[in-house]
Amino acid sequence: MKRYDWVMDNLNTHWSLDICRLVARWCNVPFEPQKLTKGPQRRAFLSDPSHWHVFHFTPKHGSWLNQAELFFGVLHRRFLVRGSFSSAKDFVRRLERFLKDYNTRHAHPYRWTYTGEPLVRDTPFSRTRCQQRQGRACFSSRPKRFERLLYSPRPYRRQAA
Repeated sequence: MKRYDWVMDNLNTHWSLDICRLVARWCNVPFEPQKLTKGPQRRAFLSDPSHWHVFHFTPKHGSWLNQAELFFGVLHRRFLVRGSFSSAKDFVRRLERFLKDYNTRHAHPYRWTYTGEPLVRDTPFSRTRCQQRQGRACFSSRPKRFERLLYSPRPYRRQAA
């Protein structure tokens, strides 16, 4: 391969100085830690398209990617950990068989229950001046009357195949 593309989230351990040192060694580029003191400098170094190993960082608010991470976790636990493959053809054949079985027996659509309402409820006595400036309030376990009427809980029911 001429280039490796790594897709990472924005966790600070994914762009640490140690990772930059490792990528510099892999790509045979000079490592200058004094130029990589801040996070944006490190992410720019890791995202440099001239390197053999290029990191692509997902958006900071990419929670929709959690579903993909969940699926890859299932793929790892149920297929890769238990697998012993004699060749690339054997791997592809068994992966296709696993995916077909997973899609027919285990996969189901996720039901999104988030309505767009803020997760933080505002009560008049719960806000300090600091919380007012930052837009935070306390969490209330009991919804207000209009919230119960407009946003009643919808239980998830799996449909029979």
